[in-house]
Amino acid sequence: MRLLAVSDLHDDEAALERLAARAKGYDYVLVAGDVGKGRNFLEDLLDIHPKLFLIPGNGDQDFFEEVAGEKCIQEKKVEIGDGLNVVGFGYSPPTPFHTPGEYPDKQLYSWMKGLPIDAKTIFLTHAPPYGILDDVLGVHAGSRAVLKTIEEKKPLANVCGHIHDKEGVAVVGPTSVLKVGAAKNGRAGEIDIFNGEVRLRNIGL
Repeated sequence: MRLLAVSDLHDDEAALERLAARAKGYDYVLVAGDVGKGRNFLEDLLDIHPKLFLIPGNGDQDFFEEVAGEKCIQEKKVEIGDGLNVVGFGYSPPTPFHTPGEYPDKQLYSWMKGLPIDAKTIFLTHAPPYGILDDVLGVHAGSRAVLKTIEEKKPLANVCGHIHDKEGVAVVGPTSVLKVGAAKNGRAGEIDIFNGEVRLRNIGL
């Protein structure tokens, strides 16, 4: 099974066109938030793949979950075959930009602690775990709530975005972390799963 992961499209039409073309070669597409402010852009994104799932980022608007419908997996679990599942949680800790989907980490954790995450889960988050590929001008901008949830629930993998110019693969205990760069900058991630083993890598979009 092969999944394509992207984050931070931010209404970029050229990135959406590249994503639509690339998505055809994948079983699933995961979008880790910050799609943009345009309703039409979100609707176009939803149409690029029949098995696309997404979560809201800190910058997404009030209409996001209503328009996305069942493809929005905020605080939800979806089975994807081979005994695996995806659980989603968007938003971010506070940023200097005062966007709509910012919450204190204590609030985020109070929501996350009830998520149905297990060792077969791909945990799709907008924010990266605190201290993991989250440096912005010498400051960690990741989420302590995401980190704590990963440490406690030990999902198979965490796929995240939010910090535009950071990407890479890391580990938190038994959990593999795929931090994708911004799709608007031509970056994405790829998840290959075979016989229960997961392989993560960053790719161009």
